[in-house]
Amino acid sequence: MKMINEAETFQANEFEGIILRCKTKFNDILDELLSITKDANEIEKLIFKQMMELGLMLLTLYFSKFNKGNYGKTVKTAEGEAIRGDTSDRNYFSIFGKIVVTRYLYYVKGKTLAILDIMLNLPKRQYSYFLSELISTLSVNKAYGNVVKFLGNFFSIKLSVSAAETIVKESSQEYEKYYSEFIDRSGILGIQDDLYTVVSFDGKGVPVIKKESAKIVSRLGKGEKKQKKKEALVGVKYNILANVRSPEEVAKNLVYPEEKNEEYSQESSKKNESQNKRYIASIEKSKKQVMQEIHETTKKENFINKPLICVMDGALVLWQLFEEIFSDIINIKLILDIIHVVEYVWKVSHVKYKEGSDKARKYVYKKLLLILQGNISIYIKELEEELTNTKYSKKKKETISRVITYFKNHQKYMQYDDYLSNGYPIGSGVVESACGHVVKDRMEISGARWGITGGESILKLRSIMKSENWEGYWEYYLKSAKEKKKMNFFPDEYYEELDLAA
Repeated sequence: MKMINEAETFQANEFEGIILRCKTKFNDILDELLSITKDANEIEKLIFKQMMELGLMLLTLYFSKFNKGNYGKTVKTAEGEAIRGDTSDRNYFSIFGKIVVTRYLYYVKGKTLAILDIMLNLPKRQYSYFLSELISTLSVNKAYGNVVKFLGNFFSIKLSVSAAETIVKESSQEYEKYYSEFIDRSGILGIQDDLYTVVSFDGKGVPVIKKESAKIVSRLGKGEKKQKKKEALVGVKYNILANVRSPEEVAKNLVYPEEKNEEYSQESSKKNESQNKRYIASIEKSKKQVMQEIHETTKKENFINKPLICVMDGALVLWQLFEEIFSDIINIKLILDIIHVVEYVWKVSHVKYKEGSDKARKYVYKKLLLILQGNISIYIKELEEELTNTKYSKKKKETISRVITYFKNHQKYMQYDDYLSNGYPIGSGVVESACGHVVKDRMEISGARWGITGGESILKLRSIMKSENWEGYWEYYLKSAKEKKKMNFFPDEYYEELDLAA
């Protein structure tokens, strides 16, 4: 259906007038550029400012060509015939500045629609999607105050911190739907013969506002301090090459890293590079929900010939939760992060020998090698006998006792001879790194305090960005916004009849 122009002559003159102003502005920029001599830096800033002004004029020209969204006196919709009414103004806050867009409203069965908003996919709020993406991109890495200041300095955009926060919250709203469809589209990952699929989880504290911190522990016990952080659970799923190593190689690299063979180190590092990373971080969802979300990403994979590998630290609550949620996957290898094991062996060495001494280091190497060879039960027995037969102070006995308990609790996750011979990863560095670059680097910047909803929005967007899905997410976000606008009023066959070029 062709758009019908009223007051055709007036509209044509108005449109031509805007074109003329755009051309005049461009010619003015050329004239000024050719007539002055300044430092290159000043000229660059001048051109940028002038092009921003021209951009606003060109955007005005774009909107003016649609004749205020006049699609005729009536328009066929899924609800019936919509009748054209008066015009209504709305703000469009672009990266170039604000524009007032005038468009006709149509009425059908008590509902009001601005067809131009649907056809051009204008945002529900005044902020353009491009501006929203820019603000979101900046906000996932910088404090809101710094983002607002940056936009003011470089783009002359006056924006409040609360507006930036609102934009980020709205920008994260398609997170669940995007990943739900993303998983369905992604197919089966990790099926390559020499690739394993690995999942890992860890917690990281997020500083929260007083109102939220008060909810964490409503009644403190004797000697307990009020908590100022709420734990975000970080989950990661990735693929990694099989990397067969000997216990001796691993023990030496962990205890005597300065003696690493450079050639071996480079080759091992190459094999330890993770692929197809998917990060999840949340302070709003429960630990169970985060794990279930990671579990969803594994549902298309075949673990008959190769196991799903989970590497974590010693938090038993996470191990128990993992075994519950991933119980449908029979072929699983649960691995205690070797770095935590080394830390506990060091605790014993410092009971027996002076910290920093060569004897302490040799002890750690010897016992770590024993563990990596699959003999954790032998080491536990040694410690129990030592605790019984050696006279130690109460404090030292408590240290050894804690180490024994830790190893007993995690013994079934310490089959390192099997892990190494099959090339499994035995360190949780990927998720620990994620706790830093997904959570800490943004959530713990100086002075930051978060509400749950606001913090969750940032964590969602950071998870998307760090998973390298940013462009795909925004493409989906814009498409979803357009579909929502038209679906209630314009099925595809009606929508296609509206002629944008008229």
